[in-house]
Amino acid sequence: MNMLYEGLTRTNREEKVEPALAQVIEVSSDLMTYTFYLRNAKWTNGLPIKASDFAYAWKKILDPKFPSDNASQLYPIKNAKSVKQGTVASSDLGIEIIDEQTLKVTLEQPTPYFLELTSFPAFFPVCESVDRENPHWAEKESASVSCGPFRLEKWKHNDELQVVKNDSYWDAASVKLFKIVMCMVKEDTELKMFEKKELEWVGSPLSHIPVDALKNFGKEQGLKSKPMLGTYFFRVNTEKSALSNVNIRKALAIAIDRQSIVDHILQGDQKPATGLVPASMGLQTNPYFLDHDTEEARSLFKKGLSELGMTVDSFPSITLIFPTAEKSSLIAQAVQQQWAETLGITLHIQSLERKVYFDMLSKQNYDIAVGSWVADFNDPINFLEVFKFKTSGTNNTSWGNSEYTRLLDESGALSDPEERRAILAQSEDLLMKEMPLIPIFYYNMLFASQSYVKEMVLSSMGNLDFKWAHLENANLVRE
Repeated sequence: MNMLYEGLTRTNREEKVEPALAQVIEVSSDLMTYTFYLRNAKWTNGLPIKASDFAYAWKKILDPKFPSDNASQLYPIKNAKSVKQGTVASSDLGIEIIDEQTLKVTLEQPTPYFLELTSFPAFFPVCESVDRENPHWAEKESASVSCGPFRLEKWKHNDELQVVKNDSYWDAASVKLFKIVMCMVKEDTELKMFEKKELEWVGSPLSHIPVDALKNFGKEQGLKSKPMLGTYFFRVNTEKSALSNVNIRKALAIAIDRQSIVDHILQGDQKPATGLVPASMGLQTNPYFLDHDTEEARSLFKKGLSELGMTVDSFPSITLIFPTAEKSSLIAQAVQQQWAETLGITLHIQSLERKVYFDMLSKQNYDIAVGSWVADFNDPINFLEVFKFKTSGTNNTSWGNSEYTRLLDESGALSDPEERRAILAQSEDLLMKEMPLIPIFYYNMLFASQSYVKEMVLSSMGNLDFKWAHLENANLVRE
């Protein structure tokens, strides 16, 4: 998407948001109104990019009949959520086309990260005239119309994608690569191709370097790592009998030896997680709990059993489900052993096809389930809102807390960053005291690139941007 399209803003090489299709951005003093003045830019079909192309795309995403997993990213816009729910007409959406080059956006409340949101695909424009004439324009390269640094040249579905430099891109002078070929191959094939210099990039965020390959694929092959704003955790179904007790949930969480999992199973410089929000986002001043505190875990478990009128012997067996994957299987086996040794309980583990797994998760037909969240934007609220509402499609733990919801709502009305950070930290503290999820580790991306590839930008949210990439030796360009 970042190859082919662009929004009003773009995240640069330093992971800061800068103007893109918007040349000038004016923000009101109350942080409620944004006015975007577009630069003279064109679609790949030669038509000018207009303010109406943004309005058209956003209203289409917010149409109640249009399926979009990311529609909520537009909800900071005034009435956007109500438009999506069908209770308000799209004409009442907080966007106004001043003229062909000027777009005015009014928000529901101050949103410190709004300009970052406008750099995401949900906010990209669509060429209105093309979409009205052919709603299936995006399905084939011959009909594709885009506005980013590259354009789609070849698309062999489930096999290969090729893009070439978009000479009509407004900042074409910054684009050095003539062509990029993306191959869809198996992981073992990928590594062999990389060793033969048939590939320039392997690993995150496009694929995973297998754990068993890490031993032979070290820094001499160019292996690199970068922390990712993502957390791997277990969801806990808080309406299941034994798991309805908060002390039982906390005991399960504290009994896990995360450091051992990171060191011996993952082997990729991941960090043990002691909260939902990655520590690098700055909410945690101290861990919310200690990793593998067996004494405290046993004490909490004993207290929970007493409150439930149970004994260790009468404690029901519980099942951990996860979508089929080597990593999750190994983690599940480790936790199975750790809970048996520390708490004396039986954990069954069940690997499922992804479709079955997500069906059970959505119906909350499980005890404990592997889960994860990777930031859509660089702000703690993106993690905390996952569990804001009990009935939310991202929650699926049967847990809800009115105080937690109130704190998140309060944070949304604050423009002072320190006040807001304090409220968000209070929210995460409450979440960890209730423990509807059990944090396991913070993600770390492992990847490798050939030494002659320069200025490939990999963001902490796992986005790869080729806009500024180039090859150090021009003779290495492939035909």
